[in-house]
Amino acid sequence: MKKFVYTLALLLPLFAATAPAQESVAQQTERPTGEMMGNTCAACHGTYGRLGTAAFVPLAGMEVEEFVRAMRAFRDGTRPSTLMHSVAVGFSDEEYRAMAEFFAAQGTEE
Repeated sequence: MKKFVYTLALLLPLFAATAPAQESVAQQTERPTGEMMGNTCAACHGTYGRLGTAAFVPLAGMEVEEFVRAMRAFRDGTRPSTLMHSVAVGFSDEEYRAMAEFFAAQGTEE
């Protein structure tokens, strides 16, 4: 029992010292931008959403409402997809709009 109390006494200051640092980092963290979130789409849709193939719709230049509507449909399952439902549930409507605005501003040419 003495070892446990001694160990706890040694560890407690470590936890106390790191808690404020973690809070301050969280407070300083900004919300991700549409570009930052849109970069997660690059693996399939290309850099800046410019990859257009038979399998992947190009996102660059897509109208904002079209993008938001598609993401909502993927999320609620009314637009079937093998992958996009899992992607869409990870974002809010506000984040859809931020990504949509980013992609709408992208030109289709590199």
